[in-house]
Amino acid sequence: MFNFFIFAIAALPVLALAGEFDSDSKISYQTAENISAGKLSKSETRFYNALSYQTDSDGRLFLSTRLRWNMSGQLEPGEPDQTAFSPISDGRKIYDNYPFQFELREAYYRDTLGEEGTLILGKQQVVWGQADGVTVLDIVNPMNYREFILEDPEEARIPTWMANIVVPAGPFDMQLLWIPDQTYTDFPNYNEGEFAIRSRRLIPQAPAGLTLPVERRRAERPDRPIKDSDVGMALTTSVDSWDFSLNYMYHYNDAPFFETRLSMEGARPVIVVRERYERTHTVGGSASTSINDFVLRSELAHTTHRSIIDYDPSSENGRFRTNDTSYVLGLDYYGVAESVFSAQFYQSILGGTTDYLPRKKVDTIMTFLYRKDLMHQRDSFEARWLTNNNDGDGLFRLQYASKLTKSIKSTLGLDVFYGDKNGLFGQFHNNDRIQLKLDYYF
Repeated sequence: MFNFFIFAIAALPVLALAGEFDSDSKISYQTAENISAGKLSKSETRFYNALSYQTDSDGRLFLSTRLRWNMSGQLEPGEPDQTAFSPISDGRKIYDNYPFQFELREAYYRDTLGEEGTLILGKQQVVWGQADGVTVLDIVNPMNYREFILEDPEEARIPTWMANIVVPAGPFDMQLLWIPDQTYTDFPNYNEGEFAIRSRRLIPQAPAGLTLPVERRRAERPDRPIKDSDVGMALTTSVDSWDFSLNYMYHYNDAPFFETRLSMEGARPVIVVRERYERTHTVGGSASTSINDFVLRSELAHTTHRSIIDYDPSSENGRFRTNDTSYVLGLDYYGVAESVFSAQFYQSILGGTTDYLPRKKVDTIMTFLYRKDLMHQRDSFEARWLTNNNDGDGLFRLQYASKLTKSIKSTLGLDVFYGDKNGLFGQFHNNDRIQLKLDYYF
């Protein structure tokens, strides 16, 4: 608690500086009911605050925080582990009093660099690509999957400390990133939480017919700020009606890979699982254009090192190392007034495969979206469908949002999972839910 007050007092001098100061706040109550289990999935109150200070010389200081009160529910039963967070990004270093969780979301300084460049230093989000619901180029920031992919990406994305420089380079805008923050994707505690990962595609499991227990060891997270830094570069340009980008990252995969071995614990065998992070190169690009009422989007990324769980009994460490090429093609149609229809075709293609991997060499996902503005854009309706063609599973989402007043917005949603329990979506086939969110802006 004392650290929290130290942090708050340190931010006060911003108020005394000459310049333009803005503050935005929001209180959000979110609740969800698990339909299958007939129990409360989530009940929490969140307080958001954003402070912005614009200097007379066009510099900008920005600070945003989120305080979350986990009132009840099954998302994170007990105190979350947060082993994926580096010490400089772990909110518990500032304030630790579970079920209250404090997060310093963003804290950065932005200024011009030369005549046309930009410099942003601090904790921030950087978004590459435009894919919706699937990840190809959006690899700069890790994600929080406490609600799988049901949370808004801006909420689920984990801001990290970095230096972000954008400068002109001939016909391109060149973005350079240096990320000394070793924070990685945050999954719910193993075997805890409603959306804890259970699919054999993602978590090692005992061979079929065996009932061996699985002991998952604490993740071995890189912790050398300089040597383990991520670096990235993006070149963007426009030619006629086309927007292009070339992207490169030398980074650790934000999701850990698993090494497994059979061990004797006393008189019984146990499958021991070690989590580690893997260095990789990712290179790719994007292209998009508008043609009448259509928008065509495409992204491509190639990752040099990708470890897949290997269920081959003769495997030494239970992982198969290969590379991965993924791409997405998207088409959006705006020809109907106040509506948008969108479809995406996504594939992940492994460089190699065996008969013992829990996925096919080519993994295919299709997504569909229909969004409609109603009541003179006061309300909106949205329907989504995501389906994995290989496993035959998927997710249906319906959402209706309404601005009750100028300051109050309500959102009612329905999420329905279906399919094989070992699929990406089917593993949550018992987690269908109805959710309600009330936001108050001030």
